[in-house]
Amino acid sequence: MPLAAKVPVDIAAEELFAPLGPTYERASAVLSLGLEAGWRRRLVERAAPAAGELWLDVATGTGLVARELRSRGARVVGVDLSASMLGAAPLAAGERLVLGRAERLPFRDGAFDGLTVTYLLRYVDDPVATVRELRRVVRPGGRLAMLEFGRPRALPARLGWWLYTRAVLPALGAFLSPDWRAVGGFLGRSIDRFWDRYDMRRVWADAGAEDVRTDRLFFGAAEVTSAGAPATARAAPAFYALRPGGWRDYVTLLHPPYTLWHLSYVALGAALASEVPLDRLAGTLAAFFLALGVGVHALDELHGRPLGTRIPRSALVALAALGLGGALALGAAALPVVGSGLAVFMAVGALLAIAYPLELVRGRLHGDLWFALGWGAFPVLTAAYASGGSLTAAAVAGAAYAVAMSYAQRALSTWVRLVRRKAESVSGEIRLRDGGHRRLDAPLLVAAAETGLRWLTAVAVLVAALALAVRLA
Repeated sequence: MPLAAKVPVDIAAEELFAPLGPTYERASAVLSLGLEAGWRRRLVERAAPAAGELWLDVATGTGLVARELRSRGARVVGVDLSASMLGAAPLAAGERLVLGRAERLPFRDGAFDGLTVTYLLRYVDDPVATVRELRRVVRPGGRLAMLEFGRPRALPARLGWWLYTRAVLPALGAFLSPDWRAVGGFLGRSIDRFWDRYDMRRVWADAGAEDVRTDRLFFGAAEVTSAGAPATARAAPAFYALRPGGWRDYVTLLHPPYTLWHLSYVALGAALASEVPLDRLAGTLAAFFLALGVGVHALDELHGRPLGTRIPRSALVALAALGLGGALALGAAALPVVGSGLAVFMAVGALLAIAYPLELVRGRLHGDLWFALGWGAFPVLTAAYASGGSLTAAAVAGAAYAVAMSYAQRALSTWVRLVRRKAESVSGEIRLRDGGHRRLDAPLLVAAAETGLRWLTAVAVLVAALALAVRLA
């Protein structure tokens, strides 16, 4: 199917490459003024495949990089989402071609000795999640290398680059075919859009890559980014985190023990109210589950991927909107029943739900005190007001209990997060007075804290259940 005269900058990769396969290699040489062949060689040099190793070439297209890898003696699997491009790729001994998407690679963890990828990240919704998926299929200690169009930084080079991408590229494309004329007009805008939004080293760092190296080629018109896969397996980002991928990511996103913990504060607040209408309690529980369990946690994952899920960025945005919007809708429906004072709690809740996970106001709302007030006292007081229409002395005492519990949670979980998510390695020993010693490692350091977190979760739920049972009885 021919491309439109002007390709939209957010065009799907399948649509863009569908008509280009048979002419891709000749056109890439013409449009890059013959430079791209050298860029591919630099990519493979940085990848450094060894004879006999199994490599994955992502966005392989017609197999240009795969051939370079084969020339070094590597066995190659090429994957691309365009059947047209794969159909134009000559298949050679030691190579296999697979139709698939980089965001969901159809291979097991650590299946390859290394991975190369070209011109990919401009076409995916979430570059960080995609790089994380690329790393998943590379064995510990393997290598990754990526070639991407760059954008020069120096003003003279930037001006020349802009003129080339905006005027020369479309003219050269028109010389080749109408489809390539459209692509020539698209490339400059697409490259600009990517670099306006992302920093490549930050993308790789957020994806967990180590020893990231960037080579800028031809004044910055192209970049080769390379890194090694961690030599040892990473610890899970949280004790409740499931293995990444599929439905498990959505369970992990809910932070099940912590969501249950904070919902127990809602039940406790209702139990300490002047009256306990069960329909109001159910509505308040639903609102906090949507706002905190879904909305806040989606925003938190959107801000740096602390749990390392592969949930697309667009899905996280949708979950955040659904969670926070649903909670506000439930609050609005309850206003005529509870009273206008509920609007104050709704406004405070909306502020906390957005400012805390995104670390707005220079992160001032992300400290221990705001955590204890926002996720401890606030659910208790909100539930008490929503149930009884006022705040009782018992509810205020319950809020103080929730603040103390939340401080304990924060003290334990902060240490655990440091070890699980940021520590490269842990070594040392504890020397005992009787002459004995015990080796220090990461599991030892987090075991006691996580045991405490599990039992405190149980305590919070049991206290709320007991208070509610006594009140209802």
